[in-house]
Formats: sequence, C-alpha cells, structure tokens
Amino acid sequence: MLKTVLAVVAGIVVAFGIVFASDALFHALAPSAPPPADTNNREAMRAYVAGQPTGVLIAVLVGWTLAAFAGSALAARLARRGEWPGWIVTGLFLLATAANFMMVPHPMWMVAVGVVAILAAGWAGSRMGAGSSRHSRTA
Repeated sequence: MLKTVLAVVAGIVVAFGIVFASDALFHALAPSAPPPADTNNREAMRAYVAGQPTGVLIAVLVGWTLAAFAGSALAARLARRGEWPGWIVTGLFLLATAANFMMVPHPMWMVAVGVVAILAAGWAGSRMGAGSSRHSRTA
C-alpha cells in the first residue's frame, strides 16, 4: 500500500512540475501583459487571461495534457497495480485544474478542452503505465 501511495505522490509531483515548467516556458516565449497586481480580483484575472494570445492558451492546454499523461503513467508504472493509481493522479489533477478554473476565470472553450484533454491523457497514461508494468513483470 505504501508503494502505491508513493507512486501516486510521485505522479502528482511530476504532473505539477510539468505544469509549472510548461507555463513558465510558454509565458517566457510569448510574453504578454503582466498579471494584475491583485490576483484575487476575478474580473482583472478574467481580463488578463482573455488578453493572452490564443497560441499561449493552447500551449498551456498542451502542457496540462502532457502533465496528466506523464503523471498518470508514472503512478501506474511505479505502483504495479493496474491502471487505478494513474486514475487517482488524473482525478487529483482534474480537481486541481477545476480549482484553478474557479479561481481564475478561463474561456469556456479552454475549460471544455482542458477537461477532455486531461481525462483522455489520464486514460492513455494509466493504460500505458499499467501495460508497461505488466510487461516488466513477465520479462
């Protein structure tokens, strides 16, 4: 059980590490207006996100997708208990993303694509991680 918990923690750490790194990279490559001084002001944050170039928003979605995939694959691979550890990572990552959507208003297209992409990436990562752990046990 401890191995599974540690695998899930590792998956979450990797997923959030990818998000932080990809967000920093995308915003560095496509600098835009600085965020508002009061990041708790929902309207100011809505305007900030709406002012981002569409390419940056798409790149952020790509980062979230890669993060969900890598985190779920790692958890499933390390736990060696099938797909469900990867699904735990996917669920926690999706909850964190939903919290982000509530705190920082995003365009509806980004919310919809983000949820679908995270679920699809979590599914693929969980399957791949579980499959590779099955193969390593028989090898």
